[in-house]
Amino acid sequence: MTEKENMAQEVEKKEPAASDCRFCKRPSQCPKCKEELDLEKPGEKTDIDGKVVDIYKQLPPFPEPLPPVHPQNYHCMPPEAPIFQEFSVFFAGSIEMGKAIQWQQQLAVHLQDLPISMYNPRRGKWDPKATQDAKNEAFRHQVEWELDALQKAKVICFFFDWTTMSPVTLCELGLWAHSAKVVVCCDRRYWKGGNVHLVCERYGIPLVEKFTDLEVLIRAMLGQKGLKVDGLPSEEVLKAAGQKAPKLKNAELGTA
Repeated sequence: MTEKENMAQEVEKKEPAASDCRFCKRPSQCPKCKEELDLEKPGEKTDIDGKVVDIYKQLPPFPEPLPPVHPQNYHCMPPEAPIFQEFSVFFAGSIEMGKAIQWQQQLAVHLQDLPISMYNPRRGKWDPKATQDAKNEAFRHQVEWELDALQKAKVICFFFDWTTMSPVTLCELGLWAHSAKVVVCCDRRYWKGGNVHLVCERYGIPLVEKFTDLEVLIRAMLGQKGLKVDGLPSEEVLKAAGQKAPKLKNAELGTA
């Protein structure tokens, strides 16, 4: 076998085999079955909750058996109004108009045994005609739903699908980084992973790189915030993931 053929084989071993999107790392086809991904039909509503192939296996299998559903567990999604209660988690993170993997639905299942409200901004169908303009009624309702739920949430968890750009997620992380109620999951392969990791370091935000570890951080943070249920991880989990007092002084945070 020639050197050129060897090089060709090495290239074929690297995923994805299909062409990459120029703006992100997500391919246009599944590298194995060649199925077209992210197909959109002009004029039809975008299915934000549609099937998304988890090409890089960022998510683990669903737990077996599934956790029992607590009677005070609520999975809230727009356009329905959130159910506010003492303990809650906002699912901040990649959506990318439905191109991000379905991490929100899986996390909701993992947390369904807890007496909490889960605020999931990933709604079902979205009208592509709803422009991202503050004057657009549908867009305004979506954003205000998220802002209200973010403010009310006892814990905000961030998951960055590293194959996406997720600019709004970056915006939200900057908005709430100093709130002391944030936990983050961000693979270093995310295109702005270095920025995310440094922000977490500066503000003492617990950070992990795997989805399975994110659930543990959420449970530990809920316990730190006062949730009393059996089996919650200790605060040491948060400290091991980087939780500490921010490096900034109060004056630098804009507080007295």
